[in-house]
Amino acid sequence: MRSFLRPALAGLVLAALTGACGKESIAPKSLANPQATTAQLASLDTIFNAAPLRSFSAVSGSIQPTAPAPMPALALAAAVTPLTESPELRPYARRILGARTFGRLLPQLSVRAMAALFPVDVVGKTFEWDFATESYAATARAGAPSTGVRFILYAIDPLTGYPANPLVEVGYLDLIDETGSGSPKLHVIVAGVGGTPVYVNYTVTIASQSFTSAQITTAGYITNGASSPDSVRFNGTVTASGSQTNLTVTEDVSFDVNSRDIHVRNWQRVTLTQSTLSLKISFRFEHGGEVVTLDGTLDVDETTGTVSGTITSKVDGGLFATCTVDGTSTSFTLTCSGADQDGLNADEQEALHNLGDATESIGAMFEGILSPAIGVLGA
Repeated sequence: MRSFLRPALAGLVLAALTGACGKESIAPKSLANPQATTAQLASLDTIFNAAPLRSFSAVSGSIQPTAPAPMPALALAAAVTPLTESPELRPYARRILGARTFGRLLPQLSVRAMAALFPVDVVGKTFEWDFATESYAATARAGAPSTGVRFILYAIDPLTGYPANPLVEVGYLDLIDETGSGSPKLHVIVAGVGGTPVYVNYTVTIASQSFTSAQITTAGYITNGASSPDSVRFNGTVTASGSQTNLTVTEDVSFDVNSRDIHVRNWQRVTLTQSTLSLKISFRFEHGGEVVTLDGTLDVDETTGTVSGTITSKVDGGLFATCTVDGTSTSFTLTCSGADQDGLNADEQEALHNLGDATESIGAMFEGILSPAIGVLGA
């Protein structure tokens, strides 16, 4: 979970959303066991070690049965913001790019609501990897769902992030149209070779849509395999309204790992205009009866290239730490302090870094879950 995301979240863990600090009704409070909190956050990674899950994550952006997936191309069109110039802030640029991409897809989502999810010439087709084009292509292989399509999943080359050569099958991804006479609804299933075990099972629905607004909902689970007690159950909503030049996108997702008594809620809102953007975050992590939160705001002036923000962290409602951030395209200043007189020791800093990682990782995980569906619903 930490990889390249860690530095940025470390800074913003303490520097993203403030809200009114005002008077604290609860005395300052520290983590009961910072090292345990770090271990609990890190343990989330082990749930996703199965090869089909790694393959699904790696190729999710390539899953598009009719044309190149829209997500990467649209993201590249808006890849430069002041956030991208600072290593500490760069991960948060993903939230901004994701919001811009969603805004550009609003008209397509409206059109999709009035059309079949899959063209007649691809329904029932199985897609396999083509090394010549480094993309999926429809084949004559049988087995795909009659109202959807199937993508074969392969072992991934860690150097390229694409299927390894020679190909080794590890499972498949089914995208099934379950719209019927209601709202557009896509069922996503990731299974091992032969159909067992089922690793991923969820639905994505366009709950409402117009040319200027849309709401997408999703619910389901991810598991590490039939023999694993771990199952991540999730539900989430993405709501967007406005236009490409004046847009608000809100993302709200909850993840529950009952076998580990871990419960996460990640709320984010991006507001974009032609020259400014604002990112608000509210992150809640609960384990063993302890609730840790991060709340903050980042404001960017794209004309001047400046970034400012504040983030607060609380433990069971008591203030734990606060950070402020000021940055430009060439400089970055982060000031953090603990709420009590003892300040922040090394273990507490490490736990905060991992909490910061988690806010980004959960967001990235949710976007990964949505990506294949958006490739279909926004095509």
